[in-house]
Amino acid sequence: MEGVALVLSLLLVVVNLDGFSCVYSGSHCIESEKNALIKFSQGFKNPSRSMLSWMLEENCCSWKGVECDNKTGHVITLDLHKQFLQGEFRNSLLGLPYLRHLDMSHIDFLGERIPEFISSFKDLEYLNLSKTNFRGMIPEHLGNLSRLQFLDLSGDFSLRVDNLEWIHSLFSMKILDLSGVDMKSAENWLHDINLLSSLLELRLSACQLVTLPKFLPIFVNFTSLQILDLSLNYFNTRIPSWLFNTSHNLVHLNLSRSRLSGSLPNAFGNMSSLRVLDLSGNSLRGNLPHSFEKMSSFTGYLPPTLPSKLKYLDISDNKMEGPLARSITQLKQLVVLNVSRNCFNDSITEHFLNLTHLRVLDLSSNSFIFNVSATWMPRFQLDSLSLQSCGLGAQFPQWIQTQKELSFIDISRTNISGEVPDWFWNFSAKVYHIDLSGNNFSGEIPEFTESVSLTKLNLSDNNFHGPLPHFSPKMMTLILARNSFNGTIAPVCESLVMNNSLSLLDLSSNFLSGQLSDCWRYGKNLQGLNLGHNDLSGEIPRSIGDLTNLFFLQLQNNSFSKNLPSSLKNITGLKILDVSENSLSGNIPFWLGENLHALEILVLSRNNYDGIIPREICQLTELRVLNLSSNNFRGVIPCDIHNLKILESLDLSSNHLSGSFPPRMGELPSLEFVNFSFNDLTGKIPVGPQFHTFENSSYVGNANLCGFPVSRFCSDHLHEDMVHCSNNNQEVQAIEHEENNNWLDEFSFYISMGIGFYTGFWLFWVTLTLKESWRYAYMRFLENMGNKIYVFAAIRLKNIQAAKGLRNCPN
Repeated sequence: MEGVALVLSLLLVVVNLDGFSCVYSGSHCIESEKNALIKFSQGFKNPSRSMLSWMLEENCCSWKGVECDNKTGHVITLDLHKQFLQGEFRNSLLGLPYLRHLDMSHIDFLGERIPEFISSFKDLEYLNLSKTNFRGMIPEHLGNLSRLQFLDLSGDFSLRVDNLEWIHSLFSMKILDLSGVDMKSAENWLHDINLLSSLLELRLSACQLVTLPKFLPIFVNFTSLQILDLSLNYFNTRIPSWLFNTSHNLVHLNLSRSRLSGSLPNAFGNMSSLRVLDLSGNSLRGNLPHSFEKMSSFTGYLPPTLPSKLKYLDISDNKMEGPLARSITQLKQLVVLNVSRNCFNDSITEHFLNLTHLRVLDLSSNSFIFNVSATWMPRFQLDSLSLQSCGLGAQFPQWIQTQKELSFIDISRTNISGEVPDWFWNFSAKVYHIDLSGNNFSGEIPEFTESVSLTKLNLSDNNFHGPLPHFSPKMMTLILARNSFNGTIAPVCESLVMNNSLSLLDLSSNFLSGQLSDCWRYGKNLQGLNLGHNDLSGEIPRSIGDLTNLFFLQLQNNSFSKNLPSSLKNITGLKILDVSENSLSGNIPFWLGENLHALEILVLSRNNYDGIIPREICQLTELRVLNLSSNNFRGVIPCDIHNLKILESLDLSSNHLSGSFPPRMGELPSLEFVNFSFNDLTGKIPVGPQFHTFENSSYVGNANLCGFPVSRFCSDHLHEDMVHCSNNNQEVQAIEHEENNNWLDEFSFYISMGIGFYTGFWLFWVTLTLKESWRYAYMRFLENMGNKIYVFAAIRLKNIQAAKGLRNCPN
């Protein structure tokens, strides 16, 4: 018996994997419905562990995600949400005619259409098909589900609907979520939804809606509405007046990023039940309405001292202005206050911040001036503090030390000076984000190896100095640019241990020196690396090529030498490469064009590159900026440069380029800037819509150019243009052939010289060794020659001494 009990216990554990509790009603399922479930499950390609109970249990009413009616034994619930299944939606489900609850959310149905047979489940009250990868038109037959109270078809724009007339018969609907459904053709959506008098929650976020009527043709019918989300649409209108007729019960209102304009209506003050208001990311203007003060108390027969229910207020990213304190001070229940990136102008006092429940405060990018005492002790405990561009005074705000729960701190560009107090670096172990950039902080900074929670640190644009800090493997973003850090980058190398999380490293514009160590093998998570404007030297290390996830690499204005390492060709997703103002030399590597096809910005200017511009560069069809200026390139402009269709900026100035422009160069429609100055180009300047906008300065220093905008008139150069590519190709091939053979000629010369010397040397000495008479004759020759040289030198020396004696005598 104990063994049986143990087996049953183990089976129970297996069935309850992943924390999912099976609903067992005590009923025994009907055989036909069990078979229908089995056939339906066979449509999935990857049945998960959570469906193990479907194989182990005989009674389908105890299967995971299945619930049966206690009395009849019929399956009434099938819930397979978030099981990461993939496959087809089989019509065997029709064998469950008594279904009331069907949840297939987060299952991948491989782009199928929503099957019309779902409308056959007449008892269905709950239908969730969100994020299921269904595609195409939503079937109007869903309107037959007259008992439906919950419908969620939200997704990622794979479904669409042209009208909502089919929902008229869903008079029991309480929750409707069509977020992410393409509804741009459903012009009468509001009229159709207004007929759902029982509606409590309506979510139409990111539906590509373009119409938001100012008035409804009839009275507002969905007065029971509590949650309304119309965010991420394209209304291009003012906030409509009908919205405030729903205000009696509305608790949650989200109109963010929907292209709303105008001022906030005073009628907002009547929405006394509102707890969440999100109007962020629009173009709203003007002051906060005085009626916001009314939201702090009910009106009418109720006492005026009742506190507001508003807990979440986000009006960020608008164009609102004027004072703020008077409208906000009375909202005592606020938990989240975000008014960032507006034009508010106000003095922030201790009275304004007397909000006990506040957890998130974002006043950044306005014109707020803090006017609080040095000993102020706020009554709130913040989780997130963002005060970017606020006036906090010259000294570090001491009241931040009282905030023991902080995890996010941004006090950038607040004009604070002096050293950061020691307590700040250690006062909260929960902090994961610190931004002190754009101030006047000075002094050295501590090590961050023990700050295991800190994942983002931005100290840029200050006066910090000393060596670079070590940091923990959890650090994801480290920005120390535009300070006075010195020494080597050894601390960075020592922190780049295996399994680190660093994705962005910016050490630009400091005083770092020494060679760039070959220590980047563990930087595989790096997406951005900027070491520009330092004094780093030596070769660019090969291990930089191990940063295969890199999007931008900026090494400009250092003292790097030799050429780019070939390992860089492994960074196939690289979008920005800037190695300008170094001492790099040699030819442009051909693999730049053959491997780095994602490049959008390529800057090699102010180096010592020579040779030709390789035609492979023209394979970089994503290029927007190409700067090869101030090098020693010769030859012609590549004939295929017209392939760079989205090129916006081209700088080939201060080189030794020659020949005429490629005939199709005028076919660069996106060009906004060009500079060909100080080369030896000849012939006609390209003609095209963009080239008519460039000034003479783009071509100065090329004496043989003609055409607009230079003053020299062109004769008929049609033939010259037609033969440009063939002549250029021949010239390029000649230059390439010459460069490829130069090294062979030099090598052959030195090899021949060495062989000749070696052969003559040994033939001479072997002959003297073997033939005695020649050896004696050679020795006598050397002796006689030595005697003659000695006599000549002695006589010459005596004459020089005699002449010197004469010069020293007086006249």
